[in-house]
This record gives sequence, structure tokens and C-alpha cells, in this order.
Amino acid sequence: MGHGRFSRDAYERLKAKKGYAGKSGAQIFQSRQIDPEMDSRNVHMRESRDSEEHPESLSIIVGLDVTGSMGFVPVELVKNTFPNLMGNIMQAGIQHPQVLFLGLGDHECDQAPLQIGQFESSTELLDKWLTKVYLEGGGGGNAGESYHMAYLAAARHTVIDCWEKRKQKGFLFTIGDEPCLPGLSAGDISRWTPAGQGSHVSTAELLAEAQKRYHVFHLHVKHNDVSKKPWRYDGWPELLGQNLIMIDDYRQIAAKIASIVINTYEMSNKSSSLGDSKYGDLTSDGIDDIQML
Repeated sequence: MGHGRFSRDAYERLKAKKGYAGKSGAQIFQSRQIDPEMDSRNVHMRESRDSEEHPESLSIIVGLDVTGSMGFVPVELVKNTFPNLMGNIMQAGIQHPQVLFLGLGDHECDQAPLQIGQFESSTELLDKWLTKVYLEGGGGGNAGESYHMAYLAAARHTVIDCWEKRKQKGFLFTIGDEPCLPGLSAGDISRWTPAGQGSHVSTAELLAEAQKRYHVFHLHVKHNDVSKKPWRYDGWPELLGQNLIMIDDYRQIAAKIASIVINTYEMSNKSSSLGDSKYGDLTSDGIDDIQML
């Protein structure tokens, strides 16, 4: 996947054609159940490949919390801020980003805890997969959501040429307002993926798998008084350290993701003093020093 190119002008034309400005979230995100094309039980592998059009692809996964408290974030992306993600990255000289959207819920409570799009580069296809996401509006009272399912998808169900060909890590972002549930049982993995057999795996183990090929970040959105309480991001500092990013203004999510990609990409490629960190994980130090485009 990943054919075509993104442009801000094309996205503005698409928004106008579809009338996003005057539509509600329910009118934009029309799925009332998981789309079969995004159903994790049907997805064996998603590919982010180089091509003549995109000779140096860069793989980026954006995992969106689609539970009841976070459904406003995908709506904001579609209506206003998505160009700040793709546009800023490309204006910084990273010409071949390929983005895959995930929908994340609660695997203990929800009907669609993991939705998996395709890696895409074009305006139309990025919009297609983003707006295919089913905003289930679920979640439960179990003190967490299934953000670790993003790690499962990235580690076991993606092939990315930036790593396979150049040993350049992709990027994985999860966005939410709760802790991460502690792990997945063998039964969970069999239920929500095509894997016929599995074994229990902890969140930390899934994270380590994903970090072999991706720089992994979590954006905790402090959008109301409850989400600002320390227990709502319990465990994240221990999991990710400085790669836990606190977001005070949800309208800055797309620009923040872009700044992280730009900063980490430049550090990986320009700083010889980092030794083999081009192939390892980098923290978010210095991210806020990147000038937003």
C-alpha cells in the first residue's frame, strides 16, 4: 500500500467536497460496527513498502482511543488538524511518510477493541481509512484501555521496508486518557487476531516486541479534570519514560506527532555521536525545540 501523495490543498478540497465543516462526528464517522476490512481478526499483515513513487518510505502508526471519553480526537483530526501531521512532516523534508490508523478500545469489554487500517500516503486514502474507524464509544470500569493491542498489531502484523531495507525504525503513537491494561491472555490473542495459538504476554513484553522496529510513544490527553489526575496515566512513566508525552490541548496532537517524527528522524540520521541509536530507541528530548511548520 502507500501509493499517491498527500497535500494540504488536496485535503482542503476533499474537506470542502465532503462538507466536513458542517457535519457532526456521527455524520463523518458513519460506521456503526467494525468495518470488515479493519477487523483485526481478518488482518494477517499490513505492509509499508518502498516503490518508485516512494523510494524511502517511513512507516507511522497512529492508534486512536475510540472509547466514550476520547471519540472527539478523530473528529478533530478529520475536521481541522490532520494536515498538521502529514503536511508538517513533508515540509520538514521527510517526503515519503506512510500512515496507518488503528482504532483502540477495551478488549475486556468492547466488540471492536482493535481496528487496523492500511499504510497510506495519498490524501484520499488516508481520509478513507481514518473515517472508516468505528467510534464504538465503549470502554469499561476496569481502570485501563487496550493500548497494548497497538503493540501487538505493530510487532506481529506489519512489515515495513524502512526497517527491513534500511534498519530505520518506524513510529508508533497511541493516544488516550487512561492507563494501559496489563497484558493479553492466550485466549485474547486467539480471539482478536488470526493467530490460531498464542501464549499470555504482558504489556511490557509486547512493548519490547514493538520497539524492535518502531519508536514508540504514548500521548496522554489531559482534556478534562479527571484525565489530569495522576491515576489516569498510572504505569505509563514506568513503561515509556520520556516517551510519555502529556498533551494539554488536544488540538495540538497532530502537530505534536509531526514534531516527534521530525526530531527523532533528524537525530537518527544526523548525530553520529549517538552511535547505534539510529537502530535503537530515542527519547523525546528536544522535541519541543522543533519549530512547527
